Amino acid sequence: MSKILLSETIHKSGIELLESQAEVVVCPEPTEEAIGNLIRDVDALIIRTAGKVTREMIKKAERLKVISRTGGGLNNVDIEAATDYNIVVCGVKGPQDRLVAEHTLALMGALAKQFFYLNAQVRKGNFASRKEYRPAGLSGKRVGLIGLGRIGRIVADICARAYQMEVWAYDPYVTPETLGSENIVLKDDMSAVIRTADFLSLHVPVTENTRGLMGSAEFELMKPGVFFINTSRGEIVQEAALVDALKSKKIAGAGLDVFEKEPPDADNPLFDLENVIATPHSAALTQEAVALLAKGSAENVLNVLQGKKPSYSPNWDKVKAKIG
Repeated sequence: MSKILLSETIHKSGIELLESQAEVVVCPEPTEEAIGNLIRDVDALIIRTAGKVTREMIKKAERLKVISRTGGGLNNVDIEAATDYNIVVCGVKGPQDRLVAEHTLALMGALAKQFFYLNAQVRKGNFASRKEYRPAGLSGKRVGLIGLGRIGRIVADICARAYQMEVWAYDPYVTPETLGSENIVLKDDMSAVIRTADFLSLHVPVTENTRGLMGSAEFELMKPGVFFINTSRGEIVQEAALVDALKSKKIAGAGLDVFEKEPPDADNPLFDLENVIATPHSAALTQEAVALLAKGSAENVLNVLQGKKPSYSPNWDKVKAKIG
């Protein structure tokens, strides 16, 4: 019987599916050390956001055949190392897309309507804050999107159709011919999007090209009063530069679901700023989505162990070509 390691527990829908066909072991804590000690004696690993799978860990996992993520982002797995050792890496895409888009739009609306400020004022008894006229509307404003993948396109569609916003976007992998939308102005220069946006939202994965993509130079390009949203990955933003831009009022506010370090330190300077709305990397974590992602990650593991293709894998073809 195959042995499957969970870096941390997942929804029962996934566990029940796994236990019907394999032995399941849950790691006591999702740290590299704990996962590394147990990964040596298993056929498969299911990992969530916490913890990393490094080359050193993979090298010692002689039985390991598949690493499955309960989501689409695979930046906490060394895919190159996994491929070198004939291990399939896979993820689940789809169930979370609209939920992350909804979270992005909720943050955008909360920032525009100044909920972070007005909520605090009402609680202090300052009902007269209603006459400060801080909230802004969305209609007619320009939203700039960096990245036009599945989630970015949903955000673009809702912004254009529901809020009558102007949508500008940058994505080097999208061309006017493949865009297929009349609601998006596609730019081949990222700075053109950054310079003119009233709201700037990130929707790119972490790669060598996107890590630290948003730094001091990019924040300096932004026009005063812009709102910044990141529901993609925290490593894309240089947080020190973001803090400086917020403190200087270059940016009117930020909505963040992700951070450079997760979980962030309690003394993270972002948390001292009143114009920051922070959520704990929870954009896709509804009860329904968590169940679907857990089941999807379990199905991927079982499929790979049976020689079948998973729903999404960046290295399936390479591994299959090597092992025949």
